[in-house]
Amino acid sequence: MHHIFTTPFSVIQYFASICGVEGKSADHGAGLDEQLVQCNPVLEAFGNAKTIKNDNSSRFGKFIRIHFGAQGKIHSADIERYLLEKARVTYQNPEERSFHIFYQMLKGMSQAERELEEERV
Repeated sequence: MHHIFTTPFSVIQYFASICGVEGKSADHGAGLDEQLVQCNPVLEAFGNAKTIKNDNSSRFGKFIRIHFGAQGKIHSADIERYLLEKARVTYQNPEERSFHIFYQMLKGMSQAERELEEERV
């Protein structure tokens, strides 16, 4: 059986599904495998932005290291490097946007919070 991975997220999902996690216990909330899979959308919100060619373009790079224990199960994971297109924070070409996280945070604000922020700026 061959697997084609298109994103680091699909690699993480694959390892989490076939390897399992050392010391996983159902009564301790989300296991490490679930935490790894769930953290990806947050990382992508901080690193993806709308460009002219793609509404969800990756503007960052990350190296996710997954550590396996002696039994072949996922033991831990960490992000080794996180590179970001910093210029996008302050400037975007016409018809492009900054990182998704900024729009998501604004969407979560109440109208009163937005007006207060506008006054502050």
